[in-house]
Amino acid sequence: MGAVLSLIQDVYSTSRTLLKTIVSLNEQFGAVVKRINDPPAAPSANPTKPYWHRDPPFPELVDIQDELPEVADVVIIGSGITGAAAARALVELAPKPLRIVVLEARQLCSGATGRNGGHIKCTPHDLFASVRKSLGDSKAAEVVKFYMKHLEVLKDVGEQVPEGQVREVETVDFFVDEKDFQKAKKSIIEAKKWLPDFKCDFWTAEQAREKFGASDFVVGATSYPAGALWPYRLVTSIWNDLLKKGAGDIVISTHTLVESVTVDPGSGPYMHKVKTPRGTISAQHVLHATNAYAPYLVPSVLGCLAGFRGHMTAQRPGDDFPVHQPERSWSVIHEPDYEYITQLRPDETKHEKQGLLMVGGAFMRSQKQGVDQWGVWDDEKVEALTTMAVTGSMPTAFASWGQGGEVVSIWSGIIGMTGDLLPFVGRIGDEASSTASKAEGKETASPGQWVSAGYSGEGMASAWLSATAVAIMILGLEDVDLKRRNGIPGGKLKSWFPKEEFGLGKKRMRRANLKNLAEEFS
Repeated sequence: MGAVLSLIQDVYSTSRTLLKTIVSLNEQFGAVVKRINDPPAAPSANPTKPYWHRDPPFPELVDIQDELPEVADVVIIGSGITGAAAARALVELAPKPLRIVVLEARQLCSGATGRNGGHIKCTPHDLFASVRKSLGDSKAAEVVKFYMKHLEVLKDVGEQVPEGQVREVETVDFFVDEKDFQKAKKSIIEAKKWLPDFKCDFWTAEQAREKFGASDFVVGATSYPAGALWPYRLVTSIWNDLLKKGAGDIVISTHTLVESVTVDPGSGPYMHKVKTPRGTISAQHVLHATNAYAPYLVPSVLGCLAGFRGHMTAQRPGDDFPVHQPERSWSVIHEPDYEYITQLRPDETKHEKQGLLMVGGAFMRSQKQGVDQWGVWDDEKVEALTTMAVTGSMPTAFASWGQGGEVVSIWSGIIGMTGDLLPFVGRIGDEASSTASKAEGKETASPGQWVSAGYSGEGMASAWLSATAVAIMILGLEDVDLKRRNGIPGGKLKSWFPKEEFGLGKKRMRRANLKNLAEEFS
């Protein structure tokens, strides 16, 4: 009888624990749904301090606050890579100089661009496998090609902006589970059928130890081309270059939160009223280049674009870490999660043998397996368990680490997630699905609001050309066969940009609803 009672108690205890877990998950899911459907708060006033921001190359731009004009052709909200790429393209392509006003709620380039891992990497096979479910093989392949194109384009930009340290790397994915490794190999073989330019090699556990210095925990590896950069220095250098050259008529105002954007049809072409604490600007066009914060001013994307708090670190490698320098990057894959790593060039002024490692990821290692980071726009904090995972991945993945390793800096940043993991790029509102051609005698397309945001953690491999595309749309040049320029592809827009897949039409908005993603991961 005692054994029977013990068994009943064990079953009861297990069932009770399971029930509590189910209830907890339901509560967490409900909380996530509420957060992603509520408008976000404005960017935090006291965010964590990224390593990238140390020793800014142009300190005079950090808190730049030019006098605001009453009228502008284009107001760009956000000063990260999206805002910089769009402004650069507008200056390069506009037939006559435009008055461009750039508004930033905090310091220059203080959002996701100044907080990410500096990785120009989209993992082509994973992206293809993800988007083919809703788009089909052919369209999915075109989307992936668009992401892959960023390495070539950003390398060209980097030649003119050496401060950005843009470089091609061999990226290596370490796998610590055999099932994950076999799944990746199958995915890569399938993707190559549609992506002939995707070059990828497979490595056994022994080969990974010999070639890459992997530890015994690594069961296999893959390697393929990717890129790395110092995103903050690239973007601030572009702003400095635009201001120094006097290209167009650019005004930048940091610490200038946009409180609202309203439309006054009776104001003619300058119908958009951009309200800030420093005054209101009347504009023909408004570009929302705010990534995760886009729903703050663009209510139509609520429920389809939300913040997710990610974590980053700068780490000094141990004395025995293999000397790779900045020509290699890594990811440590343990589905459904991973960590990603780039390495900086050694600082010769400090007599460094090795550059710092920039390590981020571990998105699902928080106290509630990542659910508590969904629908979060607060980058003032870091989460303890996620930080522990990020700081411990490198000594675990590599056989040699040694003494002297240390965490130099820890910070958080807000990723803009969409329900189909693709960005929103294009015109906002009733004309979202239309092609806005340039009106006769006008320098731009018909007035409107535009967005380029929601890069779902892949900003360095999608933001530059997304912003360039939206600049071309603003100028009404979609059907013009453009000459190739530095940072701007040649040809007509449709030859390289997946407008339908990234647009804001009704079909796309249904596909991008965040409930799809929340249900998958909750």
